[in-house]
Amino acid sequence: MAEARRFKAVLFDVDGTLVDTVDLHAESWVRTFRHFGHDIPFPEVRAQIGKGGDQLMPVFLPKEEV
Repeated sequence: MAEARRFKAVLFDVDGTLVDTVDLHAESWVRTFRHFGHDIPFPEVRAQIGKGGDQLMPVFLPKEEV
């Protein structure tokens, strides 16, 4: 029979719980939009963080591009 292992700690992060990643996430979207020819202001993108890409992209892109 296998030995049971004892751990002193287990650390995990549910996005945004231990590290505030909102600005990094928003900047990533801004750069991605810019790469594809869309200049979307950071504050507007930041306000949408928390939505999935399927909900965020239609806010900024024409229906034909989503």
